[in-house]
Amino acid sequence: MKKYAAIALVAAVMLCSCGKKEKNEKLEFPRTTWDMSMEEAMDAWGVTEETVKDYDSDDVFVIEGYELFGEETESINFQFYDYEGNGAKKLTQVFVTYPADADMDHVSEEMQKVYGEPDPDVTFYYPYSALEILKAYETKEPDSVTNWALGSVAEVIPADERNDYREPWEIYQYGLNEENWDQFIQDSRLIRISLLTDNGWNRVEFNAANQWIYETIQKQLSKGQ
Repeated sequence: MKKYAAIALVAAVMLCSCGKKEKNEKLEFPRTTWDMSMEEAMDAWGVTEETVKDYDSDDVFVIEGYELFGEETESINFQFYDYEGNGAKKLTQVFVTYPADADMDHVSEEMQKVYGEPDPDVTFYYPYSALEILKAYETKEPDSVTNWALGSVAEVIPADERNDYREPWEIYQYGLNEENWDQFIQDSRLIRISLLTDNGWNRVEFNAANQWIYETIQKQLSKGQ
């Protein structure tokens, strides 16, 4: 009897472990990986040029009518970019827009099941600014921004190579210069997810631009470019 009881216990443990959903530690958008091409991402979502809402053969496609993280979305915008200039565009960011009546608390709860606890200490910068200055994203509405993020840029750049990375990085980030470079790399994360409900928006942003920029510059420096 003890033998059968032990077997039953092992089986129960296996069933429980199989039922657990692993956290997405790479902060990847559902059904995709960050290294996917546009074609691969469209295949992953089961869409074609004819079935998407908007399609740009260069770098963008938009889909509508999907439920994501427990709520209906208005649109999901996939964007791709070729940082290395070799024609291979990789998934860089995804913007998810929800309708005004969406329960974003529910979205946040469902996202935490996939990505774990939010990171309360995240500062991020959009690459383009109308004033062409470097300015961190700010909100005047408390609790309107929830972030998940991986590794600061400063952690992956060797201290003695930081100046070598700065000038190439300025190509991608408006307002970046010698004075604000150290602060920028301390603040900026390689991969970021942000849930934002300020300024009348209900949106979720997935962004791996810093990861791709870092890898691109690293390759350039290793080749002596």
